[in-house]
Amino acid sequence: GHTLVWHQSLPSWVRRLEGEALRTAMLEHVRAVAGHFRGRVYAWDVVNEAVADGSSGKLRTDSPFTALGPSFLDDAFRAAHEADPEALLFYNDYDAEAVGPKSDAVFELVRGMKARGVPIHGVGLQMHLDPRKLPSPEGIRANLVRLTALGLNVSFTEIDVPVGAIEGDEVQKLTAQRKLCRDYVALCFQQDGCDGVTFWGIVD
Repeated sequence: GHTLVWHQSLPSWVRRLEGEALRTAMLEHVRAVAGHFRGRVYAWDVVNEAVADGSSGKLRTDSPFTALGPSFLDDAFRAAHEADPEALLFYNDYDAEAVGPKSDAVFELVRGMKARGVPIHGVGLQMHLDPRKLPSPEGIRANLVRLTALGLNVSFTEIDVPVGAIEGDEVQKLTAQRKLCRDYVALCFQQDGCDGVTFWGIVD
């Protein structure tokens, strides 16, 4: 289930809310959606893309939920667990695949949640693979090791490789795309606790 709390795709009336009114609306939404599908969804991306890009290690400034403080994540996960107690609950983000400033911030975020007893079961690494700036396989492997050592599952949740960024004709582009997908998915298969792979952009 993707996704319960996200700073984008919000109705204008939600963006006008502040403080406890915003927190209440968020929790009502989480409970309504997760409760509606109770027992029918394997896992939820409870909060999506809360961490700022770059090296600040903070929550993103363009999200209305940030003003609620980091506790909004705890609240959202607890509400999702109450509404759908058998589902696995994930934090999901991009550019946090390999060890680096943003993945460090995500790691500290989820480690803190675990320490506070928040019902979080995993981390989703989106894995949008830009051939012009690919994440280091060694860095991804190290990140998988430290996340699973927390007792968290990891999934590759939004794998895509844009062929427009690959040089060559159509056959060369698709061949390179196929190899990149295979090589990066293999990193998940090689790590105990990395147990989910979802592709984006697949058509029949």
